[in-house]
Amino acid sequence: MMDDPRWLPLESNPESFNRWSASLGLDTSPPNGYRFADIWGLDPDLLAFVKQPVKAVLMLFPVTQAYEDMRKQQDEEILEHGVEGVQDIIYFKQTSAVDLPSPSARNVTTDRNLFQTVANACGTFALLHTLANTDVPIAEGPLTELFSRCKDKTPLERAQLLTQSNELERVHEETAQTGQTAAPALEADTDLHFVSFVEHKGCLIELDGRRNSPVNHGEIKEGLLEDTVAVVKRIIELTQSIQFNLVALSPASDEDE
Repeated sequence: MMDDPRWLPLESNPESFNRWSASLGLDTSPPNGYRFADIWGLDPDLLAFVKQPVKAVLMLFPVTQAYEDMRKQQDEEILEHGVEGVQDIIYFKQTSAVDLPSPSARNVTTDRNLFQTVANACGTFALLHTLANTDVPIAEGPLTELFSRCKDKTPLERAQLLTQSNELERVHEETAQTGQTAAPALEADTDLHFVSFVEHKGCLIELDGRRNSPVNHGEIKEGLLEDTVAVVKRIIELTQSIQFNLVALSPASDEDE
């Protein structure tokens, strides 16, 4: 693999996510498996169609200047104060060269080798964050091996492990090329970004490889899905865009076949 690998973006649809996950060992068959499914809207009547219990929510949204300003401010606060309740989460750090901190940045490692990035792989990072931090059944294989190797690594070292995995790259490329629409050129950049929301120790955790840490949104009050929707609404308001997509990881059923 090349030093700065560039992957085709994954489509934000359940078919792509299920194909990717099943290829790497996720049980997607009823009655014990889990599958990704569309969330058709934010109204309670539409949320009621999502099968429970929801294990995770993935969001695709446009990165705007307003969002970037908010992210950078929060990341500065994270560097200053840290985040409670996320120390044992398996978190992958995805950082592009333009995001590298200055050598004078306090408490930040600036070794270029530790900031390896996989361009356009935020969909894969979101899926990894989801499957690594939920109790869904995954068969032994490259994914469970990766997660096992990650446990004693830093977020940046975990990203390095990802860039070294030929099997993950192969599955990613095959999935990206068999989506519903024509695959984009390999050199194409995208301003759309994936994040994942999971439950951890009763709290709602946002996992975004471009952040300095997982983000703890506090104790879940109503449910993972409902509390995530509240955060999603704030992101939509901030980006001033309706160009977003939500996918839930929830129990598989015969209706999915």
